[in-house]
Amino acid sequence: MNINLPPDQQAFVESLVASGRFASTDEVIGECVQLLISREQLREQVQIGIEQADAGDLIDHDMMFADLRTRAAEFQHASSGQ
Repeated sequence: MNINLPPDQQAFVESLVASGRFASTDEVIGECVQLLISREQLREQVQIGIEQADAGDLIDHDMMFADLRTRAAEFQHASSGQ
């Protein structure tokens, strides 16, 4: 696959490699694609949430925070080995 970037983007990619942050331009592009995948997955999840809210399928914030506290306590208990 050949990728042609505008000069400013190409210079940025090259500076990341030159700085040692990435080993190669392929690694930089791979990271970019992974970030794009993550962004699209987040966009899909947000859309699902919007559709649920529009349908009235909401969770009361008190119930949500109670559930989070319970999960945190369970996690803390499990991680302490008890």
